[in-house]
Amino acid sequence: MFWLKTKIIEGKGSLGRLKKEARGHERVLILTSRSMKRHGFLREAEDYVEEAGAEVLSITGLPAEPSVEVIEEFLPKVREFGPDLLIALGGGSVIDTTKALKVFYDAPELNFEGIAFMDRFSKPKPVPKLRTRLIAIPSTSGAGSEVSGASVLKKDGIKYNIVTPEIAPDLAILDPRLPMTMPREVARNSGLDVLVHGIEAYTTRVANDFSDAMAIRAIKTVFAFLEKSLEGDEEAREKMHYASTMAGIAFLNARLGLCHAMSHKAAWIGPHGLLNAIFLPYVMEFNASKSDYARKRYDEIARELNLKDWKELLSAVRELNERTGVPELSKLIDEETFMARLNGMAEKAYHDGLISFNPVEPKPEEIRELYLKAYRGE
Repeated sequence: MFWLKTKIIEGKGSLGRLKKEARGHERVLILTSRSMKRHGFLREAEDYVEEAGAEVLSITGLPAEPSVEVIEEFLPKVREFGPDLLIALGGGSVIDTTKALKVFYDAPELNFEGIAFMDRFSKPKPVPKLRTRLIAIPSTSGAGSEVSGASVLKKDGIKYNIVTPEIAPDLAILDPRLPMTMPREVARNSGLDVLVHGIEAYTTRVANDFSDAMAIRAIKTVFAFLEKSLEGDEEAREKMHYASTMAGIAFLNARLGLCHAMSHKAAWIGPHGLLNAIFLPYVMEFNASKSDYARKRYDEIARELNLKDWKELLSAVRELNERTGVPELSKLIDEETFMARLNGMAEKAYHDGLISFNPVEPKPEEIRELYLKAYRGE
């Protein structure tokens, strides 16, 4: 099956589409980051909403990592205002936070533990029909949250998923002016996240021809434009912005795998996209060593990039990490802390729902070994 609930509007100045989309709504809530306020995009969005005749309230300063605690903090404000349109203006964290707020605003009887995928053996309750419209306007180019039906939230330092078509945004506005504001490090981490999304979506057990097309286009765009985008090239930033959404459409349908499972359970160490970039080569090598299917799929990606086979693809991924300055895991966390939490991370990653889609089902001890290899840079 291939599906896409979200209507996509793209191009410079497309933020202006809000004037049309807000028409007919009474109260519009915008959730955003401080950077969007600082760069003037929040004011611009508010102006469009007000011109449409709606009352607007903005909540700024959402934290970098969405969490259950953040939802509990902001939910009373959302309920007090009573919006009939939600706008998420910011990075993947802002969008994921807004998605979760939509769930508990529209269905106050639900609780996080009851509807979240706490592990791959859990059976969360289905999310009922939700009424409030959601528009996502990404300012970073990596998460793909503007088209996905998932919200990733932290609880006790571990990331868990709420997954339902009900939270896939109704509209995504891709205005390439917004990602031009990303600092280089954010652009690198989010851009490498696009690559991981593309490669993992292409190699899952449920990938199909339609998701493959989006995944391959996203992968090729990263190799062609990521490094130029880090230099501030406007065309490259625009290409990467669209590639992020393409990769999001790919994993919306084909899901993800072991690399993301490991990253989710190591979320306490550092930024999501950076951890994905660090773990990807180790996961690729592991999958290829265990699965003919994985090798075949990596070979196919390699040929799309004019490379010989999966080994050359693996080298290309490692070289891209090096050229863009991805550090070793040991630079992010001290050994004593890492080793103290290693077994727990490996066990939790084994229970992550995405393991079911990986081309190989690893054992907990194999995941532990992958964490160790990444930490030692082996």
